[in-house]
Amino acid sequence: MLPEKFRKKETWHVLALISLCLVLFFFRLGTRPLWDIDEGMHAATSRQMVLSGDWITPTFNGKPFFDKPVLFNWLAAVSFLVFGFTEFAARLPAAVLGSGCVLVTYLLGRKISGPRLGFLGALILATAIEFIILSRAVVHDISLAFFVTLALYLFYKGYRDERHKKRTLLLFYVALGFAVLSKGPVGLALPAMIIGLHLWVQKDLRFVRQMQIGWGMVIFLAIAAPWYILIALKNPAYAGYFFITQNLGSFLSAEARHPEPFYYYLPVFFGGFFPWSCFLPLALVYAVRRRFHITGDAPALLAIWFSVVFVFFSLANSKLSTYILPLFPAAALLVALLVNELFTAPAPAGRRAMGYCFLPVVLLFLGALAYLWLYPPVRLEYDSGVKLNQINLLAVWLTGCVLTAFFFLVSKKDTAFVASLVTMVVSALLIFVTLIVGDINPYRSTRELARQYDRLVPAGESIVFYRRIKDSALFYTNRHARVLETEKQLQDFLASGKRVFCILTRNRLIKSYPAPYVVVRKGDKLLISNKKPPINP
Repeated sequence: MLPEKFRKKETWHVLALISLCLVLFFFRLGTRPLWDIDEGMHAATSRQMVLSGDWITPTFNGKPFFDKPVLFNWLAAVSFLVFGFTEFAARLPAAVLGSGCVLVTYLLGRKISGPRLGFLGALILATAIEFIILSRAVVHDISLAFFVTLALYLFYKGYRDERHKKRTLLLFYVALGFAVLSKGPVGLALPAMIIGLHLWVQKDLRFVRQMQIGWGMVIFLAIAAPWYILIALKNPAYAGYFFITQNLGSFLSAEARHPEPFYYYLPVFFGGFFPWSCFLPLALVYAVRRRFHITGDAPALLAIWFSVVFVFFSLANSKLSTYILPLFPAAALLVALLVNELFTAPAPAGRRAMGYCFLPVVLLFLGALAYLWLYPPVRLEYDSGVKLNQINLLAVWLTGCVLTAFFFLVSKKDTAFVASLVTMVVSALLIFVTLIVGDINPYRSTRELARQYDRLVPAGESIVFYRRIKDSALFYTNRHARVLETEKQLQDFLASGKRVFCILTRNRLIKSYPAPYVVVRKGDKLLISNKKPPINP
């Protein structure tokens, strides 16, 4: 049993983390409309699940949607049943899963080296830029990150503790089952590779015999298999498309939908894990050279976790920035181990090394601020809705925060250094959400045009787009979408004898005769018609 004072300290740690998550993930969660692309598609898919009563086959735009497994859609659909078809309900599962991932990271860090390490790791994870974004968006990746993190925590707890070992390891298979329901085979492949490599490095492959594989697989299959079986029975084309084309094909095929070079995730990670990413190379060096002042195999496990996920997705031909989110908890705990050195065993060489790691960030922000003043982006408001004075305000504030953090670091004020980086992230989010996001919304969402379309076009008719579906529109209207792919198709459509409407982006407005009538303009998107509407919208 822990002494009373330590239990009270842990309570404050957990309360502080929950409060931070409420600010970062839940503050004004439902005030902005759903954005194109992906948010609207996943929300519309979950909405249709509720309206149709079909919880087996996800559908988007009237067709089966086989690209993602169903777990996140189920969570969003349940949220819609409770809170209605709102933006808050659509994003609530992501915010809850993001908060859960922060708390599991705390538990893992606590298991590795005590409450302070757990608190630092959870704090770092919660304030990583991409983790905040994906905890506030309607996307599937946050569910995979949560269940992979939970599975690896349960494995490590079972690996290290004799007490309740069997129960803990059986729960590990529960987490694996939900990971596979979140994102498919990768939910099993990533933990299996990380654990296998870890046991091999530790020369402890015999532990596999203690992992309750028999009953574990029964539990895993009982959770993961039923939905895959049911959807394959209802849709014979599903198994081949999802497992071969979507998963294996995306990894190996040269014709992958999102092809990127091998090094794609280097800048993605350093941007997405900001402001802590500059310390990760040093943390990896410390882990490999066993320079952290803790006992045990945890630094090696974290380094393997990070490396496996990073290399796995770097080898895939299809790459998106969100794919590497499952490595963020490992990166957070590695950096937390490094920062923890400042509190427990400060060494001049280590402090200098951290200063050298952070110095490029200082120079980058100073250079970016100077560039912004010397070469202001005059088209910024036209292209994105963001006003130049807003960007100047944010840039000055962030540069000031970075300089303050650097001063605290070199002045050996370690608590103030960590607090200043956390304050920078929280304040930047509040500035963005309260002052900037409202101007961006018309450029990222089609909500207002969709509602205008509903007023002008009889129910039951398709909503027509030129070149690409704006998927948020399908969430806000009970319509299917029709896409005009070529300029001739658009011209023929506008030549119709009856009044017709189409949504397109400003840069795709064709110059034809007679010129289409612009019914309404929101941001960079237009609702056009071949005839002037009979009423003023």
